[in-house]
Amino acid sequence: MNPAELFDIFGTEVFLAVLALVLIVTDLLDGGGKLTGASEKTRFVTYAGLGAILVSTFFLEPYGDGQFGQLDSFAIFFKQFFVATALLVMWLAAPYEVRFPAGRGEFSMLIVFATLGMCMLASCNDFATLFVGLELVTITLFMLAAFRPGLPRSIEAGIKFVIIGAVAAGFMVYGIAFIYGATGSFDFAVVHDVIVSSEEMPGALQFGLLMLLVGLGFKLGAVPFHVWIPDVYQGAPTPVTAMLSVGSKATGVLLMMRLVYSILGEAAGQWTALLMGLAFLTLLMGNLGAIPQTDLKRFLGYSGIAHAGFLMLALATGSQDSANAILFYMSTYLFANIAAFLVIVVVSRTADNAHMDRINGLANRSPFLALVLTVSMLSLAGVPPFAGFFAKFMVLRAAVDHGGLMPVVILSLVMVVVGLYYYLCVVKRIYMREAVDSSVLEMSGWTRGLLLLCVVVMFLFGIYQSPLVDFARAGAASLF
Repeated sequence: MNPAELFDIFGTEVFLAVLALVLIVTDLLDGGGKLTGASEKTRFVTYAGLGAILVSTFFLEPYGDGQFGQLDSFAIFFKQFFVATALLVMWLAAPYEVRFPAGRGEFSMLIVFATLGMCMLASCNDFATLFVGLELVTITLFMLAAFRPGLPRSIEAGIKFVIIGAVAAGFMVYGIAFIYGATGSFDFAVVHDVIVSSEEMPGALQFGLLMLLVGLGFKLGAVPFHVWIPDVYQGAPTPVTAMLSVGSKATGVLLMMRLVYSILGEAAGQWTALLMGLAFLTLLMGNLGAIPQTDLKRFLGYSGIAHAGFLMLALATGSQDSANAILFYMSTYLFANIAAFLVIVVVSRTADNAHMDRINGLANRSPFLALVLTVSMLSLAGVPPFAGFFAKFMVLRAAVDHGGLMPVVILSLVMVVVGLYYYLCVVKRIYMREAVDSSVLEMSGWTRGLLLLCVVVMFLFGIYQSPLVDFARAGAASLF
């Protein structure tokens, strides 16, 4: 491939790399040769750069397969999703950055580098590119999880994340080696051709795909690969937890969809029972594990595991409707989670903790924050008229149409009721408990603006889903 063709596919990644370098130079110049990260210039450059890159992604045209990557409508959708996530996380981080004694500039750079890796994964069409992109994402998230050296929980989160992430990477490398040994290629298309042309899939290839599934299950947060989530979510800085809950999960979803739709293809039906079993366990663990939690970030961690169960159910279906449902689901999940984590940033500012008691009596301290967190919880629970209801409805409808997943569909409906219980327990704290802290909760206009945006999106796409459904359908079209 010539440089022009490479730029057609990886232009977004080039812009992100340039932005990261500009952030380094800006920080150095403003800090007199030291990476201080203390200036407003660095933040402005980050916002402006990510905003411009996000706008540029809407002008991308599908390119097709290249030697080192591909640019189809599915890749474009996730590039837009990842850049939007990074922009929202940086917006969310603005009121939190005062807690960083140093390194605020490096924080922005690491977010940009993580986004670069995620966008690279969106365009990968072979296992070599997949592993490089995944490790870029994982290593930057390792550093971000331990970004507050003065906070023991942050260091603990980073160490646990590193250890379990290294194990998951080992499984993935082992799986890729077996896949290469069985097919002689890293290319997704070649592996797909070997799978569909074989009367029986070679044992080495099956083993390699299973090992790959372990590594991807770690990113998605599916049971039994979920054990890192509660501790890392609790200990990491809150903006990093938001990035993990949305960006990291989305990379797992992206790669699982490539595995099911692009690599397995017509043979995906042979894996339905396995994916259905993982969905069953993930739904059970996530929903039941959320009930006894007393920390908001751990609570949202188990909530994220439960949502991974719904995504696994859609993956087990393997239909075009389920692919549309997954992209719609992730879009609504983004705004519900960003809103919840931003409320946590505001209410935990003085005590630097996210204990459930921090939201007790929130309706009396800040009716606006109470409304935002209530809408977020109801959307995550799947209560109409919010967007989360239609997201779950799309997944369950696709599973029912499949016909062979009724046991998991019934469990999902039961877990929706369980989820409604623990989400309403949070709402109960907001309106029916006495506040443990009567101090005034101050917010900037930018913070209010982001919270209002999230509420509007959750409500708007709950009552008028067509634009987002069409957007998701267009993103998934290239998989079929």
